[in-house]
Amino acid sequence: MSPADISASFEARQHAVSELRRLVEDADGSELNAEQQAEFERQNTAIDSLDARIRSGLDHIEREAKATAALDEFRAFGDLTTPHESAVDTKVDDETLFRQLVTGEIRSFTSLPSEQRDMTKGVATAGGNIVHSSMWDRIVDKLEEESQVVRAGATVINTAGGEDLLVPRVGTNPTGALVAEAGTIGESDAVIQQVSLGAFKYAALTQVSTELLSDSMFNVADFVTRIGGQAVTRALGTDLSNGSGSSKPKGIAQAATSFGTSATATTITYANLVEVEATMPIPYRTRETCWLMSPEAVKVIRLLTDDQSRPLWEPSLQAGNPDQLLGYSVYVDGNLDAATSGKRAVVFAHAPSYAVRLAGGLQVDRSEDFAFSSGLVTFRYQIHGDGDAIDTNGLGCLTQA
Repeated sequence: MSPADISASFEARQHAVSELRRLVEDADGSELNAEQQAEFERQNTAIDSLDARIRSGLDHIEREAKATAALDEFRAFGDLTTPHESAVDTKVDDETLFRQLVTGEIRSFTSLPSEQRDMTKGVATAGGNIVHSSMWDRIVDKLEEESQVVRAGATVINTAGGEDLLVPRVGTNPTGALVAEAGTIGESDAVIQQVSLGAFKYAALTQVSTELLSDSMFNVADFVTRIGGQAVTRALGTDLSNGSGSSKPKGIAQAATSFGTSATATTITYANLVEVEATMPIPYRTRETCWLMSPEAVKVIRLLTDDQSRPLWEPSLQAGNPDQLLGYSVYVDGNLDAATSGKRAVVFAHAPSYAVRLAGGLQVDRSEDFAFSSGLVTFRYQIHGDGDAIDTNGLGCLTQA
């Protein structure tokens, strides 16, 4: 509570006391009537509440004063409380830090997203070749490769810490209506919920021989980053697609609402796909909306034709661009279930309606003791992340019968 809040509480208390005095004066020695008695009790309750609020505020200020005094006393010791060296120089780039990690100069460091982005990094000739990327950036690139959910355009939230992140989630959108002149405007409230995004840990160990580390002709940083990063991002990507939400991220397939059910456990028809697409609310059918489906579902759908015997599947004519189905991009996700009973092999999603939370940076640690007898140096990679729907209206799926 700020000093201004405490001051406002004192003023409110004085006002309540004045009201009590007025009631007593109005009664002029006689008993209070029912209305006056109710007002008397209300003002007394208000005074009690304000007293508690004022006491809490004063206690808070007292604690802050003691903490400030303790900090001043701590700083008075000068050099005794000042660290003489830092484990990691934050001005040094990740390549240098990793070389120091390899040679044993440091035991760990955290790689964070690059802060500088000059020109356009997406195209090498337009600036990508001059942009320095951290190990974290390369891990995120790996995540885009391993997670079709991220690649499809899910909302990615980067946070410095790993405390629970409360994100507003739209349950039901408000509606508007035509209102005549001087007519009454009907109330339509949006249903706003909250989703809590945590920071589940994904880790991997990578071991490299001491002989390989001493080979100056070999780019150890790229090699270890590739295999270590692939391991942790693949594990996270699996749960972002199909995680249950119990002690792990809630994958996009499990966060989706069922927009339709197939006729049998293993079939997917043209009518099923049209039903799913038509059930998605129109405002969510945008260029950011796409299909995600398992490889087994793709095998079935690629054989489908429309009422004119034309294939529904439209292969991309440009390398790197996704194929199309009913006018929407298709991402083949090996982490989704096959088309079997009760499973969700086909997801139709407005990708930004699903959020991926990445907490902190990439933590890299080195140990020569873990596999000392084998002459191996062990590198440990850790990332923290979570995922869930932030707008349930934009996520749908086909449920197999």
